[in-house]
Amino acid sequence: LTMEAFAKALPPGTINFISGSGRATMPPLMESGKIDSLAFIGGSNAADKLIKAHPEPHRLKLFLQLEAKNMGVYLADLWSSDDVDARTHMERIMKETVAGTLSYNGQRCTALKLLFVPAQHAEQFATTLAKEVEAMSVGLPWESTAPNKYSQITPLPNRGRVEYMKALID
Repeated sequence: LTMEAFAKALPPGTINFISGSGRATMPPLMESGKIDSLAFIGGSNAADKLIKAHPEPHRLKLFLQLEAKNMGVYLADLWSSDDVDARTHMERIMKETVAGTLSYNGQRCTALKLLFVPAQHAEQFATTLAKEVEAMSVGLPWESTAPNKYSQITPLPNRGRVEYMKALID
């Protein structure tokens, strides 16, 4: 829908979406100087490198969403029923919450960092989420915990990430 809306409203070539590894595609584009504006979601270090790669960074128009604090919002109606379908739905929601917060050790710009839960359900939610996390296997990424099953919680990639996670916990 986004591309269709842009195509109807803007002249061809006004906005271009580039897919692929950002580390491979973006530096050559920025170095070319043919980029007039940059919309970027990610970390400030990566944004700084991209901006500095441009031959005229002072002319670059920027829209940056850095160090995102993405939210998961859970509404009270999730707890409004005790039937089997509601429990199945809640189980799926908890699995999606774990995936949204912890896949890639939470090292994605799209990772959920803030979870908003109705106060009357917060303790139950936290307990259930903790059980889901406790059930995950911990180890090195290549370690098999069962046939075709590998560690789900792995070490952080560098000292800076360790300090960052400690700060979030504290």
